[in-house]
Amino acid sequence: MDLVGPDGDPLPPATDDLLTSIARQAADADEHGVRRDVIDALAAQGLVGASLAPAIQRELAERLAMADASTWFCWVQHQTPVKVLEGDAPGVIKPASEQLRSELLPRLREGTRLAAVAFAHVRRPGPPNPMATRTPTGWRLDGDLDWVTSWDIADDVMIMAQGAEPNSGSLIGAFLPAGASARTWPGVEPGPVLQLLAMSGTHTRPLTLSAVEVPEDRIVVIDREEWLAADAIRTSDANPAAFGVARGAIDELDELARGRSDARMAELAEELARRCRDLRTAVYAATDADAPVADRLALRAQSLELATLTAVSVVTARAGAAMQLGRSTERRVREAMFLQVQAQTAVTRAASMDLLLRRVRRGSSTYDDALGR
Repeated sequence: MDLVGPDGDPLPPATDDLLTSIARQAADADEHGVRRDVIDALAAQGLVGASLAPAIQRELAERLAMADASTWFCWVQHQTPVKVLEGDAPGVIKPASEQLRSELLPRLREGTRLAAVAFAHVRRPGPPNPMATRTPTGWRLDGDLDWVTSWDIADDVMIMAQGAEPNSGSLIGAFLPAGASARTWPGVEPGPVLQLLAMSGTHTRPLTLSAVEVPEDRIVVIDREEWLAADAIRTSDANPAAFGVARGAIDELDELARGRSDARMAELAEELARRCRDLRTAVYAATDADAPVADRLALRAQSLELATLTAVSVVTARAGAAMQLGRSTERRVREAMFLQVQAQTAVTRAASMDLLLRRVRRGSSTYDDALGR
């Protein structure tokens, strides 16, 4: 029983069976990697690549993360390259060529072609890595990428790199073949799949770019400052996946309570569900109303805290059985930890730290009161 889900599911009825299947395969995906045919099944229902109404987009993101956050993360990676090719991205100076759009966009929109993306590095301070240097025929990419998600199952990847002087004000988006493509690109060298605390099933690899020559017709140029400004607003919003992890944990806690006829456990599940519903409503209302960034950052921090709290609550309820690898309980704890750092910036990190500090101070005060200090 989903205690949090909204009244009236906006997803197609057939999606329920697919999401149930994804949840059943989550342990296997966590260990061996998300299967491409799972993404293809979502695409067959029109849920990959196509523009979705906000209510559907959010609910699908939540339900995917509820079933398996690794599948959600591979699914969500695809959206940025599609938007950039469509011209629906902030700061585009030089849009995609008609040749590139005609080659990639129809199948990316259908979801029959899967894209990955690498851009988190452009948020970091310090010397740019990788760097894009202008050439007579296009751009040359040099440097290292710490991780590129979906590499093994994606057909294409969009790599963003800051331009070298005199183009340091630009971000260069290069569209290249990824691991599932029959093509390789000279100078692109993937490393081994990363073994991560969480989300190891996302086929995430580092890439080394050694004098990678990219012709002009495979490039999109974006104004760096405009993109960073829009990204700062986007990353201030709570991630729907946090509510998905919370919903999955609350559902598991409720099931345990029913199976054990445990009234205290059932009460906790109901309270967590109420908190999740209220916070979820506040988050999406703030986003839709373009509320002040400070308010949205505070709500984001609370949603991440909720994901962790709900996941740990199930650990407590399951006791020793929660320590067994391959169970949804331990996987959700790791997924909640991943969400703490996914799309993290200095500003979002500060908001989460501020919330933690307030919780610690409040807890210390309560502890002192209990001891009569």
